[in-house]
Amino acid sequence: MQDKPDIPLRIALTVGHGWKPWGWQAMLIDRIAGDPRFALTGRIFGKASRDDPRLGLAAKTTLLAERALLHKWLLPYDALPASQHLSSLPLLEEDTADLVLSLGPFGLSTGQLDAARLGELSVRFAGATDPLWVRLSPDVRKIPLIPVELLSRSRDRPASEVIRRAGYNPKPGAVLSGVLVAEKSVLLAMRAMRDLSAGPVVPEDPSTPMPRPRLPGAIDVAFHLAGLTSTVTCRSLEGYRARKGRARDSWRLAGGTGDVAGFAPAEATEITGGPFMMADPFLFQHDETTWLFYEAMNADNGDGWIEAARLSGGRIDAPRVALRCPYHLSFPYVFADGDQIYMMPETQGAKRLEVWRAESFPDRWVLHTTAFEGQQLAESSLFRDDSGQWWLLTNLSDHHAFQDHSSELYLFSVDGPDLKRIVPHPGNPVVIGADRARNAGAIIRQDGRLFRPSQNNSYGVYGYGLNVMEVMNLDPDCYSERPFRAFTPDDRPGCNALHHLSVLGDQYVIDWSVA
Repeated sequence: MQDKPDIPLRIALTVGHGWKPWGWQAMLIDRIAGDPRFALTGRIFGKASRDDPRLGLAAKTTLLAERALLHKWLLPYDALPASQHLSSLPLLEEDTADLVLSLGPFGLSTGQLDAARLGELSVRFAGATDPLWVRLSPDVRKIPLIPVELLSRSRDRPASEVIRRAGYNPKPGAVLSGVLVAEKSVLLAMRAMRDLSAGPVVPEDPSTPMPRPRLPGAIDVAFHLAGLTSTVTCRSLEGYRARKGRARDSWRLAGGTGDVAGFAPAEATEITGGPFMMADPFLFQHDETTWLFYEAMNADNGDGWIEAARLSGGRIDAPRVALRCPYHLSFPYVFADGDQIYMMPETQGAKRLEVWRAESFPDRWVLHTTAFEGQQLAESSLFRDDSGQWWLLTNLSDHHAFQDHSSELYLFSVDGPDLKRIVPHPGNPVVIGADRARNAGAIIRQDGRLFRPSQNNSYGVYGYGLNVMEVMNLDPDCYSERPFRAFTPDDRPGCNALHHLSVLGDQYVIDWSVA
């Protein structure tokens, strides 16, 4: 990453008569105004329309009904400060901004592209300007993720090019999905502008924007309502069964032998011996014994706890409670530093990150330290690189309307398990996208290489698939990774999700959800 420029990037916003920002647009304006790397310098009246075609009566009625049902749960963003700030900005002439940001229904005409050195940056949701209706379209309903694209145009390159793209796991309903991708676009746009402020940005490959999706007709709306009704019904039944202590035993563990490059989920043997649902497995070697730590949960879908058991021959022996708290525990990442053994479970319910130290391994632990007070983190792990530097990888939820931990990965340099010094990586979030951002286990070392298991949250399914990403660059200025292997439920017949991976030498364990 290049050094931070001394002069902030000057940003102008396109406007039209009577247009005011709402929701995600106001959030983005507020973020820009509060970032010293950027300076909002003025407004430009856009002469090109970016508005979507008009929706039919059936689609409009459906969206209105969904909004009415959700208004108590979706916290609206206060757009008044951003609107007032926008109104106070002066109208600009040409060559008085570095970048023009088009958020509403107005954009720059070809003749206006001279207005800024870097041209125009705009946001598209599956090819549309308004994110709330795209999930109704038959073109979007059948794809695994809802794409958000950052499009760039300039005087020298007047055709729109995709400079940043990410996909997000759809939520039940069009409005929920629209609110999610709209809110997530703020982080994606901030990263694109950060990259532009540091120097030229190479367009994504492929760089052709997604075409505008077809408008939904009455039949499309009927399909959408049928699918939404089915989802709500199934979730209501699962909730009823959980209240009766009969929740479906969905997550199970399986294991086998094979390295990161060659293991096959279809060949993994189911691990038996535990009376509860088991998920998030971690292997750990202690005194020449292989231990398996995992999240356990009862059939009432209540708070989970951490169990530990010896693993031998595809069975766990005498599982015992390792850690139980008055809040949900999962993802029991166990690691050693010197002669000390630590556990860093997921503790979203406590709204902080916790590190526990083994007082008597494996079932007596004392709280060692806490960090990130007031924040909800998911799937966190610590590791050291070859230089001895400690790093923390975690999934934070930068949200307003509702939580989502599956779309951004954050990296911090730290001092080790004490977590007294925590320095955010300048590239945060270092990975964006529901198909690869969320951790699915701890960093794996093999033959001098680093691999990060990650989740593929697609098709509206949590933990739909499992990736192995190879870390290519890791230093205080740069983080990058590339896909190494990818698995879907097709790679293990009889399951509908592959969610987590732990590797110890030539031994591995995965968890999977029953179809």
